[in-house]
Amino acid sequence: MSRSGFGRRMLAVAAIGAAGLTAGCASPRNALGTSASPCFRALPGAQAAVGRKGKLVGVRRMRTATLRQRFPNNPRVAAVTDDYVCAFAFKGQYGPGQVELADNKVPEPYAVVAVTSAGNEVIAAFVLPRLPTRFNHTH
Repeated sequence: MSRSGFGRRMLAVAAIGAAGLTAGCASPRNALGTSASPCFRALPGAQAAVGRKGKLVGVRRMRTATLRQRFPNNPRVAAVTDDYVCAFAFKGQYGPGQVELADNKVPEPYAVVAVTSAGNEVIAAFVLPRLPTRFNHTH
């Protein structure tokens, strides 16, 4: 192969690679590929509600109506005016009084914290023996 043929091939490979990179950077997409991505700005409030204890299991953006169905007797949930809330699930060991707004009487391994979708206010928190819904993101 001549030197000029090798140079043309290298130039072609470089051009194809650059085109692929440009296309990958230009395409709009959700950072996490989930509808919960906007909720991550509310994470600090949720972490504060659990006293920064435990491990984050997952995040869900959910309709407020769904939260009301799962926790029908909670007056704080009933008072929410937003259409959506951000629900954060943590795994740890949460005793009475350790999670802001939760009214658990015994220690349980899970805490779910609901935060307004704007991330400004913790709406409610629950300490539970198991999670009421799936929080992890699977492909």
